[in-house]
Amino acid sequence: MTFSPSKRPPINRLHHPQTPSNVLSPPKQEGVLIGGQIYWNPATVANPHGCIIGGSGAGKTQTLKAIAWEVSKLAQVAIIDFHGDQELPGETCYNVNMKSNAGINPMRLNLDQEGGGPNLRAIELAMLFKKTLTLGANQEAKLLDCFKHCYFRRGISQESHESWLKVPPNFSDLENLLEEMAGEDKEAEKLRLKLSTIFEYGIFNKTQPINQTLTRWNLSKLPPQLQAIAGDALASQLMSHHRLLGESTLRTVLFIDEAKELGHSKALDRIAADGRKYGLGLWVASQSSRHISKDVLTNTFTKLVLPVDSSELPVTARTFRFSEEAIANLNPLESLVRFGKNANKVNIVPFYQRNTP
Repeated sequence: MTFSPSKRPPINRLHHPQTPSNVLSPPKQEGVLIGGQIYWNPATVANPHGCIIGGSGAGKTQTLKAIAWEVSKLAQVAIIDFHGDQELPGETCYNVNMKSNAGINPMRLNLDQEGGGPNLRAIELAMLFKKTLTLGANQEAKLLDCFKHCYFRRGISQESHESWLKVPPNFSDLENLLEEMAGEDKEAEKLRLKLSTIFEYGIFNKTQPINQTLTRWNLSKLPPQLQAIAGDALASQLMSHHRLLGESTLRTVLFIDEAKELGHSKALDRIAADGRKYGLGLWVASQSSRHISKDVLTNTFTKLVLPVDSSELPVTARTFRFSEEAIANLNPLESLVRFGKNANKVNIVPFYQRNTP
């Protein structure tokens, strides 16, 4: 069974028989087809989060694209694309690079009165930059003060929630501030030099477009450090937006291939922990479970294991509770699929075999 854009199958209740994890017998299900008779139904699983692990050539990218394509018929989809290979029919693609008009503003605020505002965002950004750019303690402290001052110059204060609605600063504000300080402050000058590559790319100075029904953020032309900052900002903004919308059934699913490019992102941890409540799902894919944080793995109900490199067999078997032999015997586009306690083996229907326009 495959889907076409003109005809959407109903989402019926999934049935997961209580079979031991070593007994792989596929139940009949309906929802988002994974392969065989195995379907993923976001309306009935414990949470709408998924994780795919697979080595090079295993079919990981094709699997993630297939699921994203089918989910786009049920909910909004946002894709953070680090390699430029996640294109889907009907998408709105924002190419983020030095020459494009589209940018990303990491300084956009979370408007939640209890967990947002300029001070918290300044702290989050300073911590992210410390990890991404390997800043020292003095540089981190200086950057924190600079972020706060950028908000202050725009008339945005932690105490006035109304001020949070003003146009936020971007990295042009940060660059100008550091240039002003550099003449008399050696630490500011060091920090300005450290951030010079980021300022040169200019992607954090440009206008950020809004997400559409099916949006792909193509970050493939950026260096890894900028990819990590941009990806974390997008994930953080999605979580903040959905929290403001309030509790809901599934509204949006965020898909990320090569999750290692984000490191152990706190934004992804928050989505995995609280996204379900606010209608936000998360699907991540990587070549190794070590690239994905413990919080994301723990809070992900649906897990797919494709063939992995032999060096990854022990950790993959322990993490996903399959035998090493079962994983080692997988062929490309064959997967062990776990819904909570229940497991099945399935032949994936890759994206290129799906009915698309």
